[in-house]
Amino acid sequence: MNTNVNIPWQKIYEFTLTCGNMHDLKAFCAEILAGLGNLCDFDQSLVYFLDGNGKVCNQYLHNIDKQWSTMYLEYYSKSKTGYYSLVKNLRENPAKPTINIRAWKKEPPTEFVSNYIPPRGVKYSLGFALFDLNGKPRTLFALDKTKDENFTETEFMTLSLAVPQLNNLHKNFFTQQTSRQAVDQISWETTNLTSREIEIANLLCQGISPAVISQSLYISQSTTNKHIAHIYEKMHVSNLQELLVRLLA
Repeated sequence: MNTNVNIPWQKIYEFTLTCGNMHDLKAFCAEILAGLGNLCDFDQSLVYFLDGNGKVCNQYLHNIDKQWSTMYLEYYSKSKTGYYSLVKNLRENPAKPTINIRAWKKEPPTEFVSNYIPPRGVKYSLGFALFDLNGKPRTLFALDKTKDENFTETEFMTLSLAVPQLNNLHKNFFTQQTSRQAVDQISWETTNLTSREIEIANLLCQGISPAVISQSLYISQSTTNKHIAHIYEKMHVSNLQELLVRLLA
């Protein structure tokens, strides 16, 4: 850490403490944006909420017309594996929070940059992600500046200290989900599944698709399918619906 950077420790503490008092995910994220206004200079912001398969299921916009978000999501739906996709190879690293600053004037004039950035007048963006218990990105933040002034080192370091704490608070929202509670109550030792099969069955019960499971566990799609076939065989079911009924009933 640069010792010349003046970190507002007290503000960070008060900020995260206030966010921790929120008991609804959307309210929690709205409070994050409100509190960040005292720690970081930005003009516009948006939050995307993702389901377990990485699909956008909700959003929260601040000082941004909804049409711009709609435009971005339309672009994303057509090029989700592209450079400006929402969650391209995004994985949690507890030792290093996922925070990125983008200077748009230095970016190549791609379709996304040309159609989405200049019309909004955005000069710089700072983005970070918050993850669930499985290390999957579930909430994405974008803080945008319309003035030609980059985020400072102090602002970056401040967020680098605050985001891990916010991430831990964020995970609590996923421990409260009914499906997760049901999964936690399963007596896996009675299923005769291997540890890997239990891991995959656990994810299936949380609504995670086989394709995303493969990515999360760094195994091939065919390997995932073989494990699922073994799970079905051992649980005496023929499809996912029957498996969920068997495990969660």
